[in-house]
Amino acid sequence: MALVHMVWLTPKAGVTNQQMNDIVESILALKHLPGVISISAGSNLTDRANGASHGATIVLESLAHLPAYIDHPDHQKVGLVIRECCEVAALDYETE
Repeated sequence: MALVHMVWLTPKAGVTNQQMNDIVESILALKHLPGVISISAGSNLTDRANGASHGATIVLESLAHLPAYIDHPDHQKVGLVIRECCEVAALDYETE
């Protein structure tokens, strides 16, 4: 079963739209990581996300690939920037 890793990003005070767009581009650049099937990311278009302005969906080959994805140095680098700029909510579920 594939694993869907969803991330919602709520910018902290003072974070610009350009910074958020740069974060989205950084997330999209993680497509090369082992186990990644696909990545999509972008700006929220509605008011239904409890303040989250951007989000990403990463599909991995399986739950077993999640630790390697999370621990990969490229992901860690992006994660540091995200945590500086955003409040983060993540959810993972398996799908066929």
